[in-house]
Amino acid sequence: MKSKKFVWVLALVFALSLVVAGCGGGKNGDKESPKQGETPKQQAQEVKFPTKPITIVTGSSPGAPIDVMARLLAKLGEKTLGVPISVLNKVGGSGTIALSYNQTQPADGYTVNTEATGITSILQMAGSPYTYKDFEYVIRVQMDPFALYVAKDSPYKTLDDFLKAAKSKKIRVGGYGKGSPHNIITYDLGKKAGVEFEWVPFNSGNDAIMNVMGGHLDAAMSNISAYASKKGEVRVLAVSSDERVNFAPEVPTFKELGYPELTRYHWRGLIVKKGTPKEIIQKLHDGFKKAMEDPEWKKYMESSGMLDGYLPPDKFKEAVYAQADNDLKVLKEMGLLK
Repeated sequence: MKSKKFVWVLALVFALSLVVAGCGGGKNGDKESPKQGETPKQQAQEVKFPTKPITIVTGSSPGAPIDVMARLLAKLGEKTLGVPISVLNKVGGSGTIALSYNQTQPADGYTVNTEATGITSILQMAGSPYTYKDFEYVIRVQMDPFALYVAKDSPYKTLDDFLKAAKSKKIRVGGYGKGSPHNIITYDLGKKAGVEFEWVPFNSGNDAIMNVMGGHLDAAMSNISAYASKKGEVRVLAVSSDERVNFAPEVPTFKELGYPELTRYHWRGLIVKKGTPKEIIQKLHDGFKKAMEDPEWKKYMESSGMLDGYLPPDKFKEAVYAQADNDLKVLKEMGLLK
């Protein structure tokens, strides 16, 4: 009898343990079972984001190509991310003021900075408070070929005219920042042509173009996207794309003019402070990637001569780090770094 009673007790204990185990995934704060393909740790890391407004910080002046990009992404991103998104211009220091502002904010994804090719050159300059390794890379958005601008009434009708003049007198060329991609491609042009330009840094390529239009500067190295709003007011001598851009077929490429080494592109994208959780970076990526599928975005890209430069976080970071190694060599050659 005792033996039978003991068996029944064991059976009852086993049944009760199954019931308790089955109740572990209930509501009212009880833990749920992991979703298929997820570990309990991944389940616990799921965060609600965003729950409040996002700020996109840009280091260029209003109207500059990267500012235009930021404002349209903010507008379209409000629909895909579901919260208000504003743009804050923090101009100066070749973009380091905007990046410094980013570093004063929490690493929570609510402060997103626009950034471009120059992050790997400017942030390697002596005295830079941060490096490109102090940021996380959310999404690369677009590529914008470089372009050499002169005034519409400039005596330089062609790139050849411009380079011949540079051999007999000092030519002042302006653009965004010192040690920037605009500075580097101007240096490379002079090196290939056997001339030396005087570089004049501005807070944006757009500011440099405005100085060209005002007669205060011989030329500006900016991006071809700026030409869309300035046709008839300036002349573009060459563009750095592999082929002529659709909206400006009259502009020759550096390649066809005998400078294939100058075929290169200026990229732009979004970054956040280092330490921002990967889950939040992914949510930002997904929201802005969806915004880039909007017809308004595609129309803007086509009308401004932009190229799709999309890269996800891991590929974006990989490209930036590789670019930084090359920029370091060029900056040393330019005498901007020891």
